[in-house]
Amino acid sequence: MTDIEEGMGTGEEQTAPGRPPAKSRVPVLVGAAAVAMAAAFLITQPWAGVGGPPLSAPAPSTSQSPSGPGSLPPSSPAGVPGEPIMLIGLTNPIGAASLWPDVVFPVVPSTGRSIAQAGSVIVEAGVQGSTLVVANSSDSGATWTTTQAALPTPVPSVYVSLSADGKHWIVGPPHEGEATVSSYTGAYVSTSGGALQRVSLPGPASHAAWAGSTLFVSGGAMDTHLWSSTDNGHSFTDISPSVQGSMPPPGYQGAPSISLLQLGSGVAAVALAPDGAASTATAYVTRNGATFDKGASVDLPNIAPGPLNSLASAYGSDAVIVTSAAQLLKVTADAQFQPHAMAGVPSGVNSLGIRFRDAAIGMADATKTTCAAGKTDCTTHTTRYTTADGGANWTPAP
Repeated sequence: MTDIEEGMGTGEEQTAPGRPPAKSRVPVLVGAAAVAMAAAFLITQPWAGVGGPPLSAPAPSTSQSPSGPGSLPPSSPAGVPGEPIMLIGLTNPIGAASLWPDVVFPVVPSTGRSIAQAGSVIVEAGVQGSTLVVANSSDSGATWTTTQAALPTPVPSVYVSLSADGKHWIVGPPHEGEATVSSYTGAYVSTSGGALQRVSLPGPASHAAWAGSTLFVSGGAMDTHLWSSTDNGHSFTDISPSVQGSMPPPGYQGAPSISLLQLGSGVAAVALAPDGAASTATAYVTRNGATFDKGASVDLPNIAPGPLNSLASAYGSDAVIVTSAAQLLKVTADAQFQPHAMAGVPSGVNSLGIRFRDAAIGMADATKTTCAAGKTDCTTHTTRYTTADGGANWTPAP
């Protein structure tokens, strides 16, 4: 086993010239040059904030047929003529507590993915001042055990990752230190005695997932690296070749970005290989935490390489990704992709984020920005939608 400090000293946090550090990317709404006809939606993982390379306007859609073998047919509605729409995921994380109206939590859940459920086990986290409070229940919320840990610095949100068997979890903020500087992430794991134990992760806590007792974290430059830990997060080994086929070169040089999705029977690693402004997604699934089985690949013309955590959610025993304002893409336990059409979310949204409690109940926050005078005097409005049929139909929340 390689200690984390060793694994992080190989240059994976470097970036190619003109590329910002991986942890510096923040959601950005982009105003693009006018085009002659209505533009399609584009889901993009944003680069850096100030000084990052500009995002290109999407090309107008000219066909409704798949772009090639394994492609998903374009399903996004047309945008406003002359103004391409950038669908960029969540600017602010969805409050997951709204999905659990039948559960009384001992602490107010934090923003972020602060609630996780596996069968009758629920783990939720909140922040009270500079104290992290983590509550866990093994009887669907009837009774709770609460533990606390002092945070070194205030945090804006908290993320919980719970293993499919409900025996292991990790809780932490998205990052520590300056938002524009790649850094270790301090997080807290559960112990057999019930206390929270602080560990250092090689990537954001929001990128963590479990296959049994094996903890996985993706991160590094442009999220091209994957680490695993078999000792509850105390040390990590860079296992990027298990998905990439070889060790990614230092900096970002076209290697696929890796996102981890928690499944009911393991973990799906989705590798997004760059294909111009789009990407090709390939699914890899592990159930034992040791070996990955390669599954299907699919062309995603609406998604640029980058982390999917703000565009993905658990979905019963599977996981689901937002690929447009009108389509979800389910990632199954056998590493396959299954598209699901969405109805009820209006066209013209600038950002869309989802969160599911199970394979039926979910919610989405759709944000739309309108400008009274060209690109000035703008107003942003967010509307919440809910679904009870797995995302096929959405209605405004009461």
